[in-house]
Amino acid sequence: MMITIALLVGVAGGGMLLVARFLRRRTRSVPEHPVDVADLNAEVLSTAAGQGDVAAVRIYRRRTGAGLREARDAVDRIVRENRDVEPH
Repeated sequence: MMITIALLVGVAGGGMLLVARFLRRRTRSVPEHPVDVADLNAEVLSTAAGQGDVAAVRIYRRRTGAGLREARDAVDRIVRENRDVEPH
């Protein structure tokens, strides 16, 4: 009887640790410093042109703390808005 209770407590504790790890991993931290939008846009454009959109999304997320969908939409918007702008 005591072994059964000990096993149940162990399994429940292990499950709680897994849930805590999963939740901690999903939490995004807020950037410590304010983001300069012009610098961010320039870095996103440069990264998208050189390394592709996936790398640009990664940069955007790291600099802003945004989630995946928000970052992907922002990178798409930045690239689309600057596609038609010709360098002077």
